[in-house]
Amino acid sequence: MVLGKPFNLVFTCLLCTYIESSFGLNLVDNGYRDLVIAIKPSIKPNEMLLEKIQAMITDASLYLHRATKNKVYFSDVKILLPSSWPRNSSIQRPTTQSYEKASVIIAEENPKYGDTPYTLQYGGCGAKGRYIHLTPDFILNDTLLPIYGKKGPLFVHEWAHLRWGVFNEYNEEMPFYKAINGRIEATRCTKEITGSMKDCSSGSCSNCKIDERTGLYDRSCDFYPNKVQTASSSIMYNQGLENVVEFCDETTHNTQAPNMQNQMCNYRSTWEVIKESEDLKNTSSTHNGSVQPTFTLVQAKGRVLCLVLDISGSMNQENRINRLRQAAEIFLLQVVETGSQVGIVTFESSAMIETQLRTVDNDDVRKDLVKLLPTSADGGTNICSGVRDAFKVLRVDDGSTNGDEIILLTDGEDKGISNCFKEAEDSGSKIHTIALGPRAAKELEELSRRTGGLQLAATDKVDSNGLIDAFTGLVSENGDLSQQAIQLESLGRSIDKGGWFSGIVSIDKTIGNNTYFVVTWEDIPPDVILRSPRGKIYTQADFQTENATHTARLQIPGTAEAGNWVYSIMNSGGKQKVTITVTSRAVDENVAPITVNPRVSWKDPNRPMAIYVEVSQGFLPVLNAKVIIIVELPSGVPDEHELFDTGLGADTRRNDGVYSRYFLNITGRGRYSFKVRVEGIEGPSKLTSMRGRNGIYTPGFTIDGVVHPNPPRPPVSEEDLVAQIGNFSRVKSGGSISIPVDIPVVNFPPSKITDLEARVLEDKIKLEWTAPGADLDQGTASYYEMRISTKLLLPQSISGAERVNLTNLKPQPFGSKEMFIVVPDRTELENRTTFYFVILAYDEKNQPSEMSNVAISSVEPLPIIDNHTTRAILITVIVLLLVCMVVGLLIFWYQLRGKKEDEERLQ
Repeated sequence: MVLGKPFNLVFTCLLCTYIESSFGLNLVDNGYRDLVIAIKPSIKPNEMLLEKIQAMITDASLYLHRATKNKVYFSDVKILLPSSWPRNSSIQRPTTQSYEKASVIIAEENPKYGDTPYTLQYGGCGAKGRYIHLTPDFILNDTLLPIYGKKGPLFVHEWAHLRWGVFNEYNEEMPFYKAINGRIEATRCTKEITGSMKDCSSGSCSNCKIDERTGLYDRSCDFYPNKVQTASSSIMYNQGLENVVEFCDETTHNTQAPNMQNQMCNYRSTWEVIKESEDLKNTSSTHNGSVQPTFTLVQAKGRVLCLVLDISGSMNQENRINRLRQAAEIFLLQVVETGSQVGIVTFESSAMIETQLRTVDNDDVRKDLVKLLPTSADGGTNICSGVRDAFKVLRVDDGSTNGDEIILLTDGEDKGISNCFKEAEDSGSKIHTIALGPRAAKELEELSRRTGGLQLAATDKVDSNGLIDAFTGLVSENGDLSQQAIQLESLGRSIDKGGWFSGIVSIDKTIGNNTYFVVTWEDIPPDVILRSPRGKIYTQADFQTENATHTARLQIPGTAEAGNWVYSIMNSGGKQKVTITVTSRAVDENVAPITVNPRVSWKDPNRPMAIYVEVSQGFLPVLNAKVIIIVELPSGVPDEHELFDTGLGADTRRNDGVYSRYFLNITGRGRYSFKVRVEGIEGPSKLTSMRGRNGIYTPGFTIDGVVHPNPPRPPVSEEDLVAQIGNFSRVKSGGSISIPVDIPVVNFPPSKITDLEARVLEDKIKLEWTAPGADLDQGTASYYEMRISTKLLLPQSISGAERVNLTNLKPQPFGSKEMFIVVPDRTELENRTTFYFVILAYDEKNQPSEMSNVAISSVEPLPIIDNHTTRAILITVIVLLLVCMVVGLLIFWYQLRGKKEDEERLQ
C-alpha cells in the first residue's frame, strides 16, 4: 500500500494527538515556556537554593541565545517546591506540573557521579531526553566552578542533550586517538582547542608515556586545555572554557574523534543535528529583545482527585460494571496515597455526585468510598456532564481545580465530548482517561493530551487484567516513592474445573509494607493457598471475601517477608477466568524501592515505535533483569517481546538499566495497551557508566605554558555502586496509544551495528560484532557488506572503499555474536598500516542498515630479516653445531678411556 505525501502529513498531525509527549514545555515566540524545575520532596527547604537556581537559568538563557545564533532562550520557568516546604502568599498553586514530568530535577546525588550534572537519554540521535539531574550541592557550592565551569553554560550543555538529542564530544573511556596524520590527539571537537598533554598523577607534571599495547598515551595522561582559546566551539566538548560559546558545525566538526556524537549521529556535527530539530526548524526569525526569564514558584499540595465513572447501559456488557468495581476497589483500598482527598462522580445521560471530597486518613474512609462505587448501569453516555460535576467536587477544598486530578473511565461513544475540551484545558487539572472495550469514544485521549494526563485502555479480555492494571498505575507524581503503591504481580488465567493456577511473587527487601494479595473470579470462588518464604500457609479462610464483587483480599500483617511467595489457586467450579494482583509499598522512606518506568516513543508512522523500560533503585540502574513487554492489540490478542539492555537495536547504551526494543506489529487502527513484567534473580544490581551524558570534568588548565591541575574529582566507592537486591517482581501499565486510521506497512531495514571491533592476531585481524535483525532488531539479516580502508570511513565515502569478501558468511539471528578474519597484505603489515573497518547489513529487499561504527586496527610490524641478519644466524647455528660435535667427541673419548682402564684393572 503506497500513500502520497498529503496523507502522511495529515496522519502525522492526527497521530500526535494520541501519542505520549513531553507535556507543558513548548517554544513560543523564540522562548521556551513552562520549563519545570522540580525539587524532590527529600530535599530540605533552602532559600539560597532557589536564588542560585534562578541565577543559573538567567545566565543559561543569555548563553543559549548566543549559542543558537540569537534564535531561542528561556522565557518562562516554573520552580516546583515540595508540599512539605513552608508556604507563603507569593507561591502559586501548580496546574499540571509534577516532579515526574519535570524537565529538570533537583535531587540527591547519583552514587556514580556525585555532584556532576547529567542528562538521562533513552533514544538515539535527535531524540529528546528524560530529564536533567542536578544536585543541591552542585547549585550551591561555588568551589566546583573550576572543575565544571560556570553553571549557566553547563546547563546549556545538558539542555542540548535533553532537548535536541546530541551527545558529548569528549570520551572519558578513550581520551586520546591516533589521527590520520599519525599524531596522537585528544578526543575533542574542534581540534582548534589547544592545550598540553601531561602526566600530573605523581604531584608534578611530566611528559606522557605511550602505552605499547595501544600506541596511545597511557591512562595517567590528561589533556589540559589552554585557559585562553581562540576557538569558539564546542559547547558539547568543554563549555567551561571562557571563549567557547558555540556548537561545532560543519566547518569545525572533528569527524575523526572517537566520541558519542560521531558514533550516535553518523559523524554529523552537533549544530547540524540541532538545526534539524523541531525547535530550530520552526523558528526562522531571530529574537532581538530581552532574554531575561520569568520565574514562578509553585508548590504542590496533597493529592486531590475525583473518580468519574461511566454507568451507561453498555457497562452491563462483558461484566464491565463489576470489573469496574473490582479495579476501583483496589485503587481505593491499596493504591491511593494516605492523606489524599477523593471524590466520586458517576454519569450516564446526566451526572451524579456520589460523594464530595473525603480525606483518606484511615482504612474506614477507604471502605466508605468503596461502598459508593456503582453496582448497576443504565442510560446513555454524556462524558462532559461527568467532567463538569468533577470540577464542582474538586473546587470544594479551595475554590480551584489547579493541580487536581480526574480519573475518567468510559466504554461508550459520545459525539459531544469535544464540547468540554477547552473547559478541561483551562481547568488546570490533569484528566487521566481509561478507555474500556472497543467502542470507547475515539476522542477520549484528547482530554488526556490537552491536560497532561495519562492515556490508559483495557479490553474485555478479563484474564489480561488490563482494567486493574490501569487503576494500579495511577499513583502520585510528586516524586515520593515511599508513599507509592508498587504492583508486583498482575496475571490472569482461564481455568477448567479442578484446574490449578500457580506462580511465584518475589518480594525484595526494599518493599513489604501494606502488602496485598487479591484474587478475582467470574462465577464460583476458587480455593487459594499462599505460602510465605518461611513456610507459613495462608488459605481461603485468611482472605476477606466479597461475594458481590467476586473478590478475595489478604493483607499481610506488618512487613511481608522478603523472598519467594508461592500461590496456588484451584478452580472448584466450571471453567472460568481467575486473576491475581499483588501490591506493596516501600519498607523505609530513606531506602528507594525498585521501580519500573515504561515509555512508548512513536510520533511518525514512517519510523518504528520504540519501547523503553527504565528499571532502577533510586538512581541505581538494575541490571540483568528479565523485562517483558506485553502489548494488547486492538483485537485483544497479546503480543509479547523481551527487551534488552545490550546497547543494540533500539537500546542505545549497554548496561544503563534502560531495556529497549522496537515494536513493529501495528495491525491497524484501534487502541494498543502496554504492560511490562520485570523479574530479577538473586544477585547484585551494579551502577554502570552513563557515558556520553554528563558534563565534562576538566582536570586543569594550561596558562602561559604551565599546567595548573584542578582538584581531583571526588572518588566514588565501588561499594556504593552495588545494591544487593535479591529476587524481585514488578508489573506496571505502560499506558496506551490510539491509532485513528489505517497505516501502511513499513518494511524497515536492519538496525545499525554499533559494536564492531577489530583486534590484531599475529598476521591477521579479527573482526567481531553482534548480529542485527532483518527488520531493525527482529529476525535475521540476509547478508553483510564490509568495507576496509587506510583512511577514515564516513557515510559519504564508504562506497569508494575496498569491499571485504564475505560471501561465505551467513548472518545469524539478532543478538548473535559474529566473527570474521581478515588477512592484510604483508607489505601493509610491515608498514604498520592503520586499517578502518565498517559494516552494513541488508534485508531480503536489499535495504541497507546505517553504516556501523568505525573499527580501527593499528597493525604492529612483523620482524624483518635482511641478508646480514640471515648470515649472522647461519654462522651462529654452525658454531653451535661445531661446539656440540666437540662436546660429543670429548664425551666419547672419556667413555672410551674409562672402558680401557676398567679392562686393565680386570687383567
